[in-house]
Amino acid sequence: MNARKSTVALCALDAAAWALVAGATFMSGSDPATLGLDRSAGMAVTALFLVTGAPAIVLAWRNRAPTTALILALAFPVTLALAFVVAVLAFS
Repeated sequence: MNARKSTVALCALDAAAWALVAGATFMSGSDPATLGLDRSAGMAVTALFLVTGAPAIVLAWRNRAPTTALILALAFPVTLALAFVVAVLAFS
């Protein structure tokens, strides 16, 4: 598989992960005391996707800068996992 096809597949997975995580945090039925934390997490994931995933999608769609698009597409899940680990450590 070439870099463009890999990037497009990874962008699709990034978009699915963003939709799942953001949807779960925005539609959370949690306690009103922690609802603000859920919404903040949803906004942070959305901002992360807009900075990494969305430009990767545009670059892959336009067939421009395939290496940059692949790096941006890989940055979203790596940064999301890192943010999750930091949040778990901070709240435990």
